[in-house]
Amino acid sequence: MKQWALSLCALIVLNLGWSSYADAQTLDENEQIWRSSVARFCGEYPSKENCDDGDSVLFNGLLCMSGEELGCKTVRDSQDASGQFWRSPRRNPNNLNEKSSFSRDQTLGVLLYLAKTRDTAAALSWMRWIEENAYCAVKNPSGEGCLVTIHRVCLDSDNGSCTMTASLWGLTRKVWDALGLLPNRPMQDFNNADVSDLEIAAAAIEEPGYKLHLKAVSSFLRLTLGESLTRSKRIVEKLYARESANPFFQLLAEGPSEPLTAHLLDVCPKPTDSLDYVRFQWAWERATSEQAWRKSMGWDCIFMANLIRNYNRDLTPFQIDFE
Repeated sequence: MKQWALSLCALIVLNLGWSSYADAQTLDENEQIWRSSVARFCGEYPSKENCDDGDSVLFNGLLCMSGEELGCKTVRDSQDASGQFWRSPRRNPNNLNEKSSFSRDQTLGVLLYLAKTRDTAAALSWMRWIEENAYCAVKNPSGEGCLVTIHRVCLDSDNGSCTMTASLWGLTRKVWDALGLLPNRPMQDFNNADVSDLEIAAAAIEEPGYKLHLKAVSSFLRLTLGESLTRSKRIVEKLYARESANPFFQLLAEGPSEPLTAHLLDVCPKPTDSLDYVRFQWAWERATSEQAWRKSMGWDCIFMANLIRNYNRDLTPFQIDFE
């Protein structure tokens, strides 16, 4: 939605009041409310309340893929001149001198952004940074070369959360293929590791919550690219079977529908709801038992509204053109 339209929405709410929307029933009407009265920003960028932007790249990558240009801009502005990505534009560079400047989870947001925008310059700069900052974990006893090289997406993690795993390399390979870029050695070595039998099995045993959400995000990316469709659909079917009340899982498994729209309108903020809460949840990454939508950041609902209008699970590759 254009900036002038957002401003108009805000003006309407200011003049008529939240209660004037009490009879809002359609997706369009409710989305207008989410945009004007629920969603929060950090400066010009979509964020959780109070500039809680530590997970900004992941959520904005999802928004970007759904057709939200501001989400794409947020991810783009999170990359510095060296090619490294940070958690948000505000944290670029140096992450406000805090630890854990990036993570594998956030890397999914980068891949979504690259797949959507076809920003090959950003992709090449980022991969060059990753390769230049790899380290040798196991040296060759003969002293010649390295037996095991570890690649990472940040330099300040001591728990392995920045390490590029086999499955992440496999997913990155699919994006590189879509962009027409040559895969590096790890992408070749771990091709399709992201849809291995182990990954499919994990979808059935991981605890509900963010780990299942990450599997849904990876599957969403593959489905939009038209890659590994059979295995990706098996994964989302398992996710949906386990968390059938998750609108994101439902959309990936069944596609847009009137029941899904009704469910989304039921759980997302309504005109009659009090907004006196801290808006810090991207609800679809939580177990449905937590009812995280009661503290929705607003952008999670906007993301789903975009997809309900535009997503076709049977049409790949999936692309939404920006207005």
